[in-house]
Amino acid sequence: MNKSVSKLELLIVLAICLFLCLVGCAGLTHYGKLEKNARQNYADENYDQAVYSCANSLRINPRYEKSQELIQVAFTAAISLHENKIKELEFSSAKFKWDEIVFHYNSLVKLNQTVAALPKLKAKKTNREIKFDLKNYTSELVESRKNAAEEHYQEGIRLSNDGNVDVQRSAAKEFKTAEMFVPGYKDAGSQYLKSHRAALKRIAIIPFENKSGKDWYGALSELITDEITSDIMNDSSVMEFLEIVSRDQLEEIMREQDLGLSGIIDEQTAVELGKVLSVHEIVTGQITQIISAPERTTRSKGKQTARVVIGTEKYKDGEGKTRERNVYGDVHADVTYYTKAASASISGSYRIIDVRTAEVKKSQSITGKYEFKHKYARFSGDERALSSDAHTLVLKDEGLAPVDEEMVNYAAKDLSALLANTLKQYAK
Repeated sequence: MNKSVSKLELLIVLAICLFLCLVGCAGLTHYGKLEKNARQNYADENYDQAVYSCANSLRINPRYEKSQELIQVAFTAAISLHENKIKELEFSSAKFKWDEIVFHYNSLVKLNQTVAALPKLKAKKTNREIKFDLKNYTSELVESRKNAAEEHYQEGIRLSNDGNVDVQRSAAKEFKTAEMFVPGYKDAGSQYLKSHRAALKRIAIIPFENKSGKDWYGALSELITDEITSDIMNDSSVMEFLEIVSRDQLEEIMREQDLGLSGIIDEQTAVELGKVLSVHEIVTGQITQIISAPERTTRSKGKQTARVVIGTEKYKDGEGKTRERNVYGDVHADVTYYTKAASASISGSYRIIDVRTAEVKKSQSITGKYEFKHKYARFSGDERALSSDAHTLVLKDEGLAPVDEEMVNYAAKDLSALLANTLKQYAK
């Protein structure tokens, strides 16, 4: 009797363990993790993502009950949320409200398509097919896209009547946005080209004058100008409404006009030069200071100790048998740490001058820097005493800092990058 009871108890325990394993293991599966992620999204009221995560879970295991239950409530909540937002926006007087309405209809279409593409779902307990209240929002989406396109198109028409270059750029962007909602919308394409031509800003970057008193570093002015121009021209988001006069063009025109190629240009000269170059703005500046710190080496010393095997010895164990064991001892190493450092910096300033009004649109001081730093170490004593960090440094060579002129060039490139980023933000 006791044996049969023991077997029965054992079977019950095994059955419970198996059940718990099946329940718990589901949470460790990919579809279980997806359902857990969906549940968190639902708690955060991110209903769309809850639906998508549940859908991914059910594609793996269509019979997973937790995902079946959650996707039904998440789908209903998501649809209700977007429909309510659309109703609110339709009665709103907010500018460009149709952009948001398009977003919500897009979400509704995607949600319905996601659920419609699921494999056939059957409830685990009843074995009945789970059905969803699916709707087709395609016609509403098409209509809302037209409304959004029309809103941006009309805004572009309004802005295009202004002769200001910056306003024309805004007009061009509106026409471009209209075509993003509805490709080929009305004459938005030709209107964009018209506003784009009116918005195109031509800029000339005059090589900086070297006022540092250190003219032995070569053509720094040309280096800075070329680096700035190249950086800006490689950024398509900026170049859409910007045209930069190349240095070759600049040199040719200024030679013809018998003008110096570099130097500080005052506001009045900028107006005259702007007419000759047919540009809207001129960037001019100067290098005010060049500092170069030659290579220097600092050192520090330290002692390292480690306990290691230094030999073996024979001994007799409890049974009288002769055995061998390791003998441990301390080993030492004297480590000298070296740090080589060198640096260079270039300071300067620039101005952006509007050649039509002679107004200084922007001015700023700016500094480009370059720093060289190299660490290594040398030791005497037992290598086994070295820490892993010390050992890594010991394996390094002494290293050489770039020569003075090379460091200054690096600093000039850093200054160019900083200035290019400033000009790109200004142009946007």
